[in-house]
Amino acid sequence: MKRFAVLFLVLAFALPLFAAGGASQQQSAAGSGERVITHVTPRPLTVSPQGSGDPIYHPQPATYYVSNPRWPNQPPVSNRGGFPIVQQPLTVRLAHPYYSYVTDYYDNDQVRYLEALTNVRIEWDLLPEVNTMDRVNLMFASGERLPDAFHAVSFPTAMLITLGEAGLIMPLQDIIADNAHVFRMMVEQNPGVTALTTMSDGNTYTMGTVGLAVHPNYYAMRFWINERFMNTLGISLPRTTEEYYQYLIAVRDRDPNGNGLRDEIPFISAIDGWHAHYDGFLMNSFIINSTSADSNPINRRRMFRTETGQIDVSYNKPEFRQGLEYLHRLYAENLMAPETFTLNRAGMIALIENPGVPIVGSLPSGGPHEFANTDGERRTHYTHLPPLRGPNGVQLSWYDGEFAGLGLGTFVLTKDTQVPEVLVKWNDYWYTEDMYTRNRYGIEGRDWYQPDPSEIGFTGEQVMYAEILRWGTPQNAYIGRSAGSWLRHPTFNRVTDDYYQLENRLWRATMDYMPYRFERNVPGSLPFTVEEARDYTMLNAAIIEYVEQTMAQFVTGRLALNDANWNNYVQTIDRLGLSQLLRVTQSAFDRTWGEILGYR
Repeated sequence: MKRFAVLFLVLAFALPLFAAGGASQQQSAAGSGERVITHVTPRPLTVSPQGSGDPIYHPQPATYYVSNPRWPNQPPVSNRGGFPIVQQPLTVRLAHPYYSYVTDYYDNDQVRYLEALTNVRIEWDLLPEVNTMDRVNLMFASGERLPDAFHAVSFPTAMLITLGEAGLIMPLQDIIADNAHVFRMMVEQNPGVTALTTMSDGNTYTMGTVGLAVHPNYYAMRFWINERFMNTLGISLPRTTEEYYQYLIAVRDRDPNGNGLRDEIPFISAIDGWHAHYDGFLMNSFIINSTSADSNPINRRRMFRTETGQIDVSYNKPEFRQGLEYLHRLYAENLMAPETFTLNRAGMIALIENPGVPIVGSLPSGGPHEFANTDGERRTHYTHLPPLRGPNGVQLSWYDGEFAGLGLGTFVLTKDTQVPEVLVKWNDYWYTEDMYTRNRYGIEGRDWYQPDPSEIGFTGEQVMYAEILRWGTPQNAYIGRSAGSWLRHPTFNRVTDDYYQLENRLWRATMDYMPYRFERNVPGSLPFTVEEARDYTMLNAAIIEYVEQTMAQFVTGRLALNDANWNNYVQTIDRLGLSQLLRVTQSAFDRTWGEILGYR
């Protein structure tokens, strides 16, 4: 974990060294000149649009192309709404996280469709799926030529403003105005996107998203328990932390898999994956634990808002200590596996799919597709565990829908691209419903189909899509992650005969989690100034690194959780600059969200 702090500190201090070169390139690229319109004969498209929605989102042949003297190395770009984007094939380099369920990023149906539609070919610079930002930070700090764009990479706002000030990434607002037809329609209907993506310097460095997918995302900090073990043991679904503790003891001692061996693992988690961290769900029975969905520790801010809008953290509170004591109790009594601190997602799947008999009793995860084979039988062994009531009556669920489905986009243009308008127009198509269906479901008629309009799904709403290809199955139909999306429907799949169909399961979990949601999170996107961003980056990295390391020591017992050690832990956090971290976060929050949410 030390590496995270070092990388972020290097980034914060090293960026000014590169600023001169980045700024000069920005200035040279911003020369004035008239835009040249080249009339061409429209040529037939070689692809067929799919999906429902207004025809305005369907590809239309280009009638003319426009040259922009600001970008002399960029070929003319097609007119508004016209395809292909460029007349002759053009190759761009995109940095994109690698996901193991995608078998091929080149021979990929969605990629080949998009290339045929746009004439833009992709050279993939695949980033590691785990700890993606380690690699991203090194790319910026190295001084080497950057890819044209980062696609589906989540940049913290503090990093965006710092990179933008240094001239390492490009402002997008002027390019968006001329080349992002669908995105601008989305913003007109969802003005909160502007507040989310506009940085303190007035620039936009990434394109935001809008989504209504309540059940997959808003309540994604889920927990899963082996229902077959419970039935064998004669135990009802736990409702409190103490009942869950008794379940773990029974799994450890009473051989629920019936093989005569004490090989069961009562509780385990993985170090990567969707909401797979060991403390995420369980700590919410003691105090709100607003951690990130990804595996990057630097995003585990554990921040929340008080009733008066003040920013605070949970990790120095007595209730957090109480939660750590509970987790240590599980570890000390061999109810939590030691591998919790080293096991990756692939290893977790291997444990769940253990040949012969099942051995895992419970685990945190965003969904069963993250820890079990999507077409396997073991996924049916697990049911979601509703929020547990703690010893003080605390019973909370993590909730990420407070900001109306708005998300900070994951599309960033670097200083080294020579074709910014091409790339913005290319990314704009990701906001169409056509591209959403391809990126989530694959090819219509093969991977999904449109059900009868009269069919009503498990949410009580009209069914929009019917899934054939299960999410998480190894495939080359789509890449499954995007740099921008506009989800227009609150539900997508129809109910199938499979009780364990993924979206059905996530929806049922949502219904049980919804009554306990905590609605005072801190927005992930805050309009930091450059100075605030540097302070936030350094302070947050140092504090979170220390918190994560000390938490692990407390839970495993390598550091006794007594008064002396706890007080030293709290005092060390203060010495690392917690008060300053809260000040800069509060300042950025008040600048935009404080007024929007009615605190100012």
